[in-house]
Amino acid sequence: MNGLPLPAGSKSTISTTAISYLSVSTLATFVNKLLYVHSEYKFPFPFITVFFQLVITLIFMALWSFINPTHHPSYFRIPKLRWNSSVAIRIAPLTLVYLCVIIFNPLFLQHVEVSTYHFTHSLSIAFSMIFSHLMLHVENSQRVKSACIIMIIGMCLGFIGHLNFSVVSTFYGLGWPAILAIYSIYLKKTLVAFKNDFWLLIQYNTIMSTVIMIPLIFLSGELDKVFTSIWFWDETGFWVQMIITSLTNFSVNVIMLILLIRVSPLSLSVAGVTKTIIQTLIAYVIFGNPLSLLNLAGMLLSLAGAVYYARLKTEELKL
Repeated sequence: MNGLPLPAGSKSTISTTAISYLSVSTLATFVNKLLYVHSEYKFPFPFITVFFQLVITLIFMALWSFINPTHHPSYFRIPKLRWNSSVAIRIAPLTLVYLCVIIFNPLFLQHVEVSTYHFTHSLSIAFSMIFSHLMLHVENSQRVKSACIIMIIGMCLGFIGHLNFSVVSTFYGLGWPAILAIYSIYLKKTLVAFKNDFWLLIQYNTIMSTVIMIPLIFLSGELDKVFTSIWFWDETGFWVQMIITSLTNFSVNVIMLILLIRVSPLSLSVAGVTKTIIQTLIAYVIFGNPLSLLNLAGMLLSLAGAVYYARLKTEELKL
């Protein structure tokens, strides 16, 4: 990979981690959806929500590192934080990109229709290929590129008839997957720089993000509205909801980093889109969400592209 170490782990380890990522992230999505859709506690303040989730994550990591269950595998042992300014400076670029993801997310959701969301998310695959070439000097084979193109075409067919673009939504629809692709590449580069110490990465990134979020909350204007419009600050159910969503998102981030240690940013993008396909198909089967025959065929075509991609990457490991 021209300067980057090869993904760690055997074929079976990578497959297990990928399946774990798909399972955990899919479960987290449905848990969050159930909580937000059926909950009486509506909290439409994305910046404050992110801040609360970061603080809850920090508290959880501090408590877990204090307990330090030594009988658990090393992946589940969170080390006690030892602050080092030089380490913080090296991780700062990743934190800034992460904050761009946080800031761009509500803008993306505001200007891009829900029906267009999944298709635009699939464009992260294309941006991952482009940025991996420009930033990591990684050149993918023609067959790998073909598998990625199949996935994108399948996603387009999967949501044809539901796509609706304007000039503004096109800007955000292209900007969001581009930022996601850049973020995954910065994650990979930072992981490599710190010898795959993902707990160090999570700890420093969470602390710095929490601090930077404070002025962003004031600039967003949410603080002026939250205390006048929210009545359930003392409700246990609200804080239980906030803790559950924080810990599910934290779990997804951890398993994502473990997967990224072993695979490329492009493979992570493919896994993310595959998760979207699985979620859509589950919603179609269980909840009866409407899908036309063409939409269903597109989803299955995209899933076939993901399987083809996985097969190609498995063949590369044998070489």
